[in-house]
Amino acid sequence: MMREWLSPLLGISTVLFLMAVAAFLWLSRRDSDIAAIRRYESLRKPGQASRRQAMYSFLQQLYSVCEQVPILRAYLHHLRKRLLIVRLGDEWKLRLETIKSALRVWSILLLLVIPLAVMVRDPFTWGMLLLGLWVGHGVLADMGVQRLELRLLRQLRTFFGDVRHHYHRHGMVEEAIYEAADGAPYEMALHGQELYNMLTDSDAEDKLAQYVELAPNRYLQGLAGLSYLIKEHGDRQTESGSVYLKGLEKLSGELSLELLRREKLSYLLQGLTVIALVPLLFTRPIEAWASHFFPSMDAFYAGALGWLAKLTLLVVVWLSYALLRALAELDGDARYTSRNRWEKRVYGWPWMRWLVQRLGPAPDSREAKRVTRLLKDTASPLRLEWFYVQRLVAGALAFAAVLGLFVSLHAAERHQLLNAPVKPGMLFGQLSAEEEVKAREAAALDRRIIEQVKEVRPRNERMVMNLLRQQTVNGEQEEELRLTARRVIEKLEKLERPRLLWWEVLLAISAGWGGYALPVGIRWFERRMRRMEMKHEVDQLQAVIAMLAGMERMSVEQLLIWMEQFARVFKEPLQVCLLHFEQGEEQALAQLKEDAPFLPFVRTVQKLELASQHLTIRQAFDDLEAEQAFAREQRKQEYEQLIEQKAGWGRWIGFTPLMTLIFGYLVIPLIVVSLQQMTAYYEQLQRIQ
Repeated sequence: MMREWLSPLLGISTVLFLMAVAAFLWLSRRDSDIAAIRRYESLRKPGQASRRQAMYSFLQQLYSVCEQVPILRAYLHHLRKRLLIVRLGDEWKLRLETIKSALRVWSILLLLVIPLAVMVRDPFTWGMLLLGLWVGHGVLADMGVQRLELRLLRQLRTFFGDVRHHYHRHGMVEEAIYEAADGAPYEMALHGQELYNMLTDSDAEDKLAQYVELAPNRYLQGLAGLSYLIKEHGDRQTESGSVYLKGLEKLSGELSLELLRREKLSYLLQGLTVIALVPLLFTRPIEAWASHFFPSMDAFYAGALGWLAKLTLLVVVWLSYALLRALAELDGDARYTSRNRWEKRVYGWPWMRWLVQRLGPAPDSREAKRVTRLLKDTASPLRLEWFYVQRLVAGALAFAAVLGLFVSLHAAERHQLLNAPVKPGMLFGQLSAEEEVKAREAAALDRRIIEQVKEVRPRNERMVMNLLRQQTVNGEQEEELRLTARRVIEKLEKLERPRLLWWEVLLAISAGWGGYALPVGIRWFERRMRRMEMKHEVDQLQAVIAMLAGMERMSVEQLLIWMEQFARVFKEPLQVCLLHFEQGEEQALAQLKEDAPFLPFVRTVQKLELASQHLTIRQAFDDLEAEQAFAREQRKQEYEQLIEQKAGWGRWIGFTPLMTLIFGYLVIPLIVVSLQQMTAYYEQLQRIQ
């Protein structure tokens, strides 16, 4: 029976895996920039896309219907929050992209779930299926967001060239942006129109502040601020040409480097998440294959160690997915974070606040300062108290999970002990049909005897043998009855063992401590990844300074504002510096060096100190242009090293579940079971001799 199901099961798993890979590759390539431009241009022409307009109208109505259902409304709002990073510009487009992403994800997942749901019967496979659905949903949602981000960046690069061209014609910033927006694709046309409205508004400064808050990336922020400064103060011709055109050139260069870096890193990391999910598809076929050709493996997979191996594999898959997602997100813009965090609500409970105050560090202690610095280095939105709420909850969940795991493993072991067929001691190969029936009858006999004698005290082998004589009808030999009695007594001794052993409780406590330390470990990993980005961000900030240094009426405070808009890693230290800048420039800049002690960034701040004292900004940063050629080549080399480091981390993390499946789920258990069998066979041979 097992042999008949083995080949179809392997075939179906392989086909589903290939379908998932094909869907992944199709989704990652179907929405190219040119195809998107053609679709949006066809919508702008009347009478050209009636079917598509009808379909989009249906999708808008479907979105309104889904909003009436509480669960679907929460799900759609979650997707909207992810898409708000891109800031598509209008509600109609945002709703359309949200429902399209939801339908795309649901369709692919249903195609994978329906065939599996027909075959799935045991709870562990359902757990693997649900984990695979959750991870697959996250992968597809990330693909949708990244697709929109990259499309907007490609359109923006073309938009920079159009603005430059029209500025040569008109010599006016607002007219150049208006002409460029008129021929831009849909998303870029929306942002171009917003830029034009901002520049022509009577209160342009307030409109600029509003747009900077809503702009989806730093390059649109830079274009808005640069255009506003040129419109207000006028363009100036330097030895290298127009200040505005020079600024556009630097923005375009930074954007090109960002696009190349993202595309290459995305290319190197693509498919790793799918590889991390492969073990979820092949656990059941591997288990069926091993049980078919090595019958002793069946008892291993059904026992406590088998369940532990399965759960370990699930945890490794989940951790690999989480780390790969963090590795990819650190390269992009800041993630959306809700202000109404669950940690804040839980900290509002009086008993939790009391617990955090007792177990957390004192406000001014070294530990509190160390953890606060760690949260700042990772740009975490959590306060210190909320972070310790997260740690306490993670520790409690880890303790309860491991404790429940041991209880469940003991329950599974007891069930296996009572219901597993009684196989002969010397078994090579599989049982025949008649032997299988006899083995199940022996297990049923053992259960009846155990039920009769489990409450009897004292009990011995002779008493069990008397009960066996009453139960048996075939007249077994005395030696056979003695072996059966010993087997029953051995089962009784195992069943009377404690449900929890002292070392299991100790392991649960250790797991609780590990869960308590897990949030800190995750922040350390994020900080290490962010440190790879620090030099890259300093180079970008220096490019911003070089773009603005040639402008008149440019002050150190304005430079800091621009740096804060472009920064990600150093954003919070720059915000603190700006808050204290009016109270004293020297003190604020000195505090900035202490808050961000990264050497290249400190050198940039030292030049700002010189510019605030007795030098002009142009004089303080006069070496930026001279070293630009060398810096460009150095940045390319550093980008390559950064990408290789992240790709190396991604490969290690992505292939870890596959190695866990091969060695932890098949090879090592097979070796252990083989050694146990060899030991048992050797002992039986010694008795025969």
